Formats: sequence, structure tokens, C-alpha cells
Amino acid sequence: MQVLLHAHLRKPDRMSNQEFFGAWKQESAAVAAGVAAGVIHKVWKVPGRYEVVAIVEVESVEQIDALTHSLPLFKLGYDFMCDFQWTLLGSYEEWSQRLEGLAAG
Repeated sequence: MQVLLHAHLRKPDRMSNQEFFGAWKQESAAVAAGVAAGVIHKVWKVPGRYEVVAIVEVESVEQIDALTHSLPLFKLGYDFMCDFQWTLLGSYEEWSQRLEGLAAG
């Protein structure tokens, strides 16, 4: 199943740019590996913000926690900088077919 990941990152006031962007660079390498493995279908950086949006393939919702905790930002102890929102995605084509019955009453 596909899920939408919207990741908001916060740079703590006392954290240097070198430390913050160095950690993000490690995260970027993990994302590239996820894309190469086919787990991440698409990924975007939101311009002007410390935000990333991605379409991720998972076998089950239980895999979301494992994926989250395997990311470098979590392994490095920077989980306090991250706010991840995972949204399950359903097929619009299937929904469109269900609308026929719903609209008929």
C-alpha cells in the first residue's frame, strides 16, 4: 500500500548549521537508497521550508514505525527535530466506482 509521508524538520536554535545539515545529509543518503530499492516512489523538498514530502510503499501499517525508527535522524538521536505525518492513500479509481452506488442512493 502507498502512504504519503509529510516530514517537518525543525532546526533547534542552538544547533549549528553544520550539525543540522550534516544530519540531513545522512538522511538524504538513506532516502536515495530507499528510492533505489523502490520503497520510496517519489520524494520532494518543499521550497523555502525544512519539509519533505514522499510517496512510500509499505506492506502493512506496522511497517511505518519500523521505517521511521530506521531513519538516520532517529538513529542519531535527532527525533526531537522531526514531525512525521503518515497518511494512508487509497485508489481514487476504486473510490470513483463506489461513488456510482453511493450516488444512486
